Amino acid sequence: MALSSSAIREDNKHNTPWVIEWITQDAPEIDNIISRISLQAAAYDLPLNNIEKDQITIEKTPDINWLEKTYKDFPPFSIGPFFIYGRHYEKDLPEGQIGLQVNAATAFGSGEHETTKGCLQAMLDLKGKGACPWNILDMGTGSGILAIAAWKLWKSPILAVDNDPESIIVTKRHAEINGVALGKTSLLAECGDGFNAPLVDKQKPYELILANILAGPVIEMSSDLVRVLDDNGYAVISGMLVEQAELVASAYEGEGLKLIKRYDIGEWSTLIMQKP
Repeated sequence: MALSSSAIREDNKHNTPWVIEWITQDAPEIDNIISRISLQAAAYDLPLNNIEKDQITIEKTPDINWLEKTYKDFPPFSIGPFFIYGRHYEKDLPEGQIGLQVNAATAFGSGEHETTKGCLQAMLDLKGKGACPWNILDMGTGSGILAIAAWKLWKSPILAVDNDPESIIVTKRHAEINGVALGKTSLLAECGDGFNAPLVDKQKPYELILANILAGPVIEMSSDLVRVLDDNGYAVISGMLVEQAELVASAYEGEGLKLIKRYDIGEWSTLIMQKP
């Protein structure tokens, strides 16, 4: 019985093999691990080559201060005027910077990922060119970091939507610790099925829509996104790999939007699209 588990691509690259880790109370038997993985793969009809024993490593968990390690692994950092930090940071905020406290949580979005950085930079560039959206939608809000950053930039009403109830809990918690009120005139967070969430239509149109998800879902929701986007409104779209960016852009261009700017950070892309 595993106490916890995780799965991540090797070296955090999208085209490398998956590395699966378990923490168990006692040292497991390798044959038992292979058997369990094979059964799960068969149950979900997943393609899986024969697992060799030398592909599995069993190590004793080191006796270290894991809380301290977590703090060291998430040092504060800046993206333009945004200063992103965890609850363990106890110093004053750097002068002239906008604080965004984001803690390790069960919802996606600590600010470190290239897609989040691209979205934050896109919002900063829109702010710099004079954009002042009066109504904002953050679709697939995750931890709420983009919704909170948008509110700190523009102080405009924001609707944050996610299909994961835990995400909404985390978003509300992050709003509270960042001094963002919850309510119709500030930030509303709702769990729902994407653009089918009742409040999305009720509060349309939006002058700015943020959608940092994945290429597939972002393409599938293109017509729904454009439907609730105001004339001359902007969409900041991310979650796609660099090689997927043109496909995503063309999907939205097919719905009548035009590409304003593209940001490539590492393997990931972010797009600013506008509705003429």
